[in-house]
Amino acid sequence: MPAYTDLTHGTPFWVDLESPDIAGSMSFYSRLFSWGYVDAPPEEVGGRRYAWAENSSGFAAGVYQQDEPQIASSERSHWVVQILVDDMAEVVGRADTFGGAVAVDPSQVGEYGISATLVDPTGCEVTLWQPFQSGPTIKHEHGSMQWCEVMSTDADATIAFFRGVLEVKTDPMEMPDGSTNAIVVTDDGPVMSISALSGLSDELVERAGGSMWVVYFNVEDVDAAVERAVSNGAKLPDPPWDVPGVGRMAWIYDPQGTLTALITPPEA
Repeated sequence: MPAYTDLTHGTPFWVDLESPDIAGSMSFYSRLFSWGYVDAPPEEVGGRRYAWAENSSGFAAGVYQQDEPQIASSERSHWVVQILVDDMAEVVGRADTFGGAVAVDPSQVGEYGISATLVDPTGCEVTLWQPFQSGPTIKHEHGSMQWCEVMSTDADATIAFFRGVLEVKTDPMEMPDGSTNAIVVTDDGPVMSISALSGLSDELVERAGGSMWVVYFNVEDVDAAVERAVSNGAKLPDPPWDVPGVGRMAWIYDPQGTLTALITPPEA
């Protein structure tokens, strides 16, 4: 159960669900992952409702309410992945050198840390976090982030952006279908992947609408989790599938339309 100060620069450590219906999202994921919630003080999170999701080991994710302009524009509910950085100014300063841009300037969030958002050359948002203090953040346990992936409209450009801006290593990984993913490696080891969006079905590519993050949550039994999700209003685009050496996984669309991935890693 790593606290995020045990993780290093360039490693994804936290995910937030941006929802147009926070109450509905909280109810759904409570049933799916057995999450409980702790509300953040509104004055520390810009006045909107924000809740930390927790299980018996610690905090696994956050859920927050979209603001009125986002709802009016029908902005899709989605997961926001946060990546640790050691020096926010240095990282943000490299964005345009590698074809990206600053979408949200660095700003302090209470006593917790500094946040900023970049966009890569394909328009995919990359949220950065420089912490001031530790926290009981968990990964690789039931109901918490196991893995995350950028599915890009131009995987080569996204790979070059991550390598240059975050100064991380990427290794090729051959997939069972013959495609090749890039695995981002930090001092923590392999931490995320980058792949081509074109590898998905036409329906899923159209629904994605461009480069996107896919967050895989650890569950004890993918098939049982899918059954719970569907019985509580989720849509299942494809049956669960197995990837040798990786695990059994499934994608669902929650009742608010958020793409959420589920994975049961191999026992070994």
